[in-house]
Order: sequence, then C-alpha cells, then structure tokens
Amino acid sequence: MDISTQQQNRPLALWALIATIGVLGVSGLAGGGQFILAPSGRLIGISPTLLAGSPFESYLVPGLVLFSLLGVFPLVVVYGLFRRKRWAWPAAIAVGVALVVWVLVEGVVIGFGKRLQYPHLVQGVVIVSLAVLPSVRAALR
Repeated sequence: MDISTQQQNRPLALWALIATIGVLGVSGLAGGGQFILAPSGRLIGISPTLLAGSPFESYLVPGLVLFSLLGVFPLVVVYGLFRRKRWAWPAAIAVGVALVVWVLVEGVVIGFGKRLQYPHLVQGVVIVSLAVLPSVRAALR
C-alpha cells in the first residue's frame, strides 16, 4: 500500500488526533524548554513565588517533565499514529490522561485559573475522546 492510499484510509478523527497531539508536543517542547533555559520562569513571565509551598525551588524540574512528558512523548505518539503503529492507540490515551493529570497537579500546586490551564484541560479531554472513537481504534488495528 503506498503512502497516498494510506492517507486516504485515515479517518478525519485520526487526523484531528494527530494534529491535537502534535500541537501539544510542540507547545510542550517550547514551554518546557523555556523553563529549562530559565528556571526562574522569567522567559514565560511567571514568578517563582507561585512555587511557594511546592516541592520545587525553581521551574527546572517541572520544565524537564513538561519537555519530556508533554513535548517529546506526544511527538513520538504522533509518529506512531501517522505510521499506524499498534502501540500508538494506548499511547495517545496516555498522552491525554497525562495532560489532564498535569493540569490538575499544576492547579493544586500553583492554583487554578492560571494561563492556559482550562484550554489544556479541554485539550486533554479532546485527545482521550478522539482516541477512543471506534473509527480511530479501527484505523490503528
């Protein structure tokens, strides 16, 4: 089967899942990378005082987690989804769940209503919702 035939056989929901996870991966690399480069949060305009009462003195560890878990991992999953790898389906669900957990933990640590928490929460739910659609599941069998 050539690439053009494979692309035609992908349901729209799979393309939407690929795009949604891809956007997350790129933003995870960017956000996590900024925290790694400037653990004070100055590149993003976030004060380290938000970390008071948390186990972190700077944004370095959260930046590393963000970069890897919500940056690199989602982009690996995008590759798997595009290539229709069997492992990509549970991995896509794991990405959505990881994003929801990230937002909830972030809300507990620094408070809810900050920056992009609610859009990211919705994005996590959308990722899981798209991944569990029968058309997506069938396309990845």
